[in-house]
Amino acid sequence: MIRMTTKRKAGRIVYQATSFRKAIYALSLAFFLWGMVVTMGDPEATGSFAVPIACSLLCFFGLLYREGWVFDPQKKTVVSLFGFGPFVKKKVFPYEEIKGLAITHFVKGDTKADAKPSRKRHKKAMVVFSLVTKDDESHTIEIIPERTSLGRTERAAQAIGAVSGLALDVDRPFDQDLHVSFRD
Repeated sequence: MIRMTTKRKAGRIVYQATSFRKAIYALSLAFFLWGMVVTMGDPEATGSFAVPIACSLLCFFGLLYREGWVFDPQKKTVVSLFGFGPFVKKKVFPYEEIKGLAITHFVKGDTKADAKPSRKRHKKAMVVFSLVTKDDESHTIEIIPERTSLGRTERAAQAIGAVSGLALDVDRPFDQDLHVSFRD
């Protein structure tokens, strides 16, 4: 799961993966590369480099990963970016095709509308932030567990709606159905 944050840039608002994630991947990659260089310099070192190389490749691809949504009220467009490095899929939605933004809640693993989250049955309360077009097609921006989001996704959607001028439809308030016990 990748955390997303909002950033305001020159009259537009960008909802993208956090920079902290890239810093962690860069530090991990540097650590693995440093370890391999030190090990290769040791004449008595034996063993395979398969695991460090695999971990280095994962860190490298983590660095190249891009995911973001650009809401530009001046150009009246919403741009979706998703991919690795230079291989990014870009999809542009003009405001004329957009009905609005939506925040919906559901319980993972249960199809009932009034379902309650349950720890014992691995039924997590989830939040979905999506872009809805005029033909009622929904484009998912983010799906995240409600406990992980802690209202950040809802606040981000409100900020994006305020800056972009797009209507925001919220199916219910934050954490309305969650039962929090003393142990939690």
